[in-house]
Formats: sequence, C-alpha cells, structure tokens
Amino acid sequence: MNKMNHFVIIFLFLYLSSCARDKAKKEMVIETNKPGILLQPLHSFSKQTLLYLKNNIEQFYPVHVIIASTKEFPSNVYYKPRNRYRADSTIKWLKQIRPDSIRLIVGLTDEDISTTKGLHKDFGVMGLGYQPGKACVVSTVRLRKSAKTSQQLNQRIFKVVVHEMGHNFGLPHCLDQTCIMVDAEGKMKLDEETGLCNDCKKKLKI
Repeated sequence: MNKMNHFVIIFLFLYLSSCARDKAKKEMVIETNKPGILLQPLHSFSKQTLLYLKNNIEQFYPVHVIIASTKEFPSNVYYKPRNRYRADSTIKWLKQIRPDSIRLIVGLTDEDISTTKGLHKDFGVMGLGYQPGKACVVSTVRLRKSAKTSQQLNQRIFKVVVHEMGHNFGLPHCLDQTCIMVDAEGKMKLDEETGLCNDCKKKLKI
C-alpha cells in the first residue's frame, strides 16, 4: 500500500467517525410523539434513582424520558476554591451536547454545585434551570443532609428535578407554598410541596 492510499484510508476513517458522532447527536430516536427528556448522570449517580426519576417524571409531565450513559464534568466547570462545580457553566455545556431531538437535558450529580446569586459570587444550590431553557442541573448534596430515608431523598431529588424542568418549560417561581414551583429561598421546603398548582399548570409550555 503506497503512502497516498494509506492517507486516504485514514482520512475516510476519521471523516466517517466524525459523521457517526454527529448523527448520534442529531438523531436520538424517540418512538413517541411526546417531547424527549434526557437524564444525564454526571460523574456517578444511582441507577435506581435514575429509574425512579424516569418513571415519576413521565407521570408528572407529558414527556418521554431517556437515561443517558454517565459522563464526567468538563474540566472548565470545576470551581477549585470551593471544590465544587459551577451550575451555570454546566448548563452551558449540557446545551452543547443535547441531541437535536431532545426537548431538554437534565444533569444529575452527587457533587456540589453553585452559581452567582446577588452579591454571592459562588452560592451553593440544589439545582439550577433557566426560564425558559433546554437544560438544567440538579445536585443531591443539600438534599441528603436532613433526609431520614432513601425514599424521602428520592422524593426530594424528584421535586427539584421537576422544579428546574418547570423553569425550562417557562414557569416562574410561585407564591403557593405547596406548589413545586415555590421559591425555596435557601430553605428546605420540598417536603411540603405536593405538585403543580392550577395557575402553573395553565402556564406550562412543554
């Protein structure tokens, strides 16, 4: 085999590999007419919790949920001074890897996350999602601290996930203290939340 043929083979291999990756990103098949939601575990995340979230999200919103393979956080979202990850930068990255066929992608992690809030440059959060948006991220760190059982923890994770998804679907914070969209204001209100109030249901844009 001469050098020219060898070069052509290598070029074709790299080209086809690139095309395959692009196709996988654009054409994640969803065999349903419901909007697709991708759960993206980051670093490590319980498979049982992922399945719990999938089943409960599909009952809460009219969507089809897909569980993705685990990915690592990109190095540029790590905030070394506090040993945690920037939620805003993570969302920016999640939007970049979101397949075109997916309505929104949800990052899930057991690592601590933070964002800038008011005068606080690095404010630790349970989750973050923009209104509207195509990506959000949720951390279990603050949810674990006072959870008495694994069931209570899973319920809290679920409520934060559907809260941040609600922002992505266009919902603002709600004044109803039992609504999923209530502003936590730095407090643990999750155990009192029961679902979406009627006003939020009317505003929902999936």
